Amino acid sequence: NILFSAAIATGGQNLALDAGTAGNITLSAALTGRGAMTVRDGAVQAYGALTVGSLSIADATTSVTFGGAVASGAITVNSGGTIVQTGAVTAATNIDYDAGSTIALNAAIAASGTVAIDSTGVTTIAAAGAITAGGAVTFGAAKSGTLTTAGDVDTTDDNITFTRAVTLTAAVDIDTVGGSAGNILFSAAIATAGQDLTLDAGTAGN
Repeated sequence: NILFSAAIATGGQNLALDAGTAGNITLSAALTGRGAMTVRDGAVQAYGALTVGSLSIADATTSVTFGGAVASGAITVNSGGTIVQTGAVTAATNIDYDAGSTIALNAAIAASGTVAIDSTGVTTIAAAGAITAGGAVTFGAAKSGTLTTAGDVDTTDDNITFTRAVTLTAAVDIDTVGGSAGNILFSAAIATAGQDLTLDAGTAGN
């Protein structure tokens, strides 16, 4: 196992971690410094607040949990099990979450680029887990998991795509925001469960 029980200051240097397929990785306190953070392998991975230049988790055998806020450039997370985001993600460029089991987004995502979220199990988004992106937002392009959501999605004249079935648990607003473009596509069934669904693709979006 790899365990940091106190704060880590990278001073702009890169940090690479590898605990193998069975070892766990735990960062209990904040990591700061804006260097690149790379995790090659680890089973159960739990992170406090992260302030990094970029974040790449190449392989998590069991789970990835972000217990604090994440401020980063590009973020890529590949988990063979679950991904749980409890803290808000900010200042990100592109974000790619890929889980072999479920994904839970309990806090907001703000990205200047694209957001891609794929799971084999259900992806669940809380009302606090709204997504704001400067690029396209895509759910379920690579895996078969459905989406259960209470969170709004906004882009800036970019497409919003829901490839798998969607179930609402609260009122949801889907908006390409820029006002002139960006398509909204649902490729599978939508169950509103009595909740309100508001769509806005601008004057040129379909």
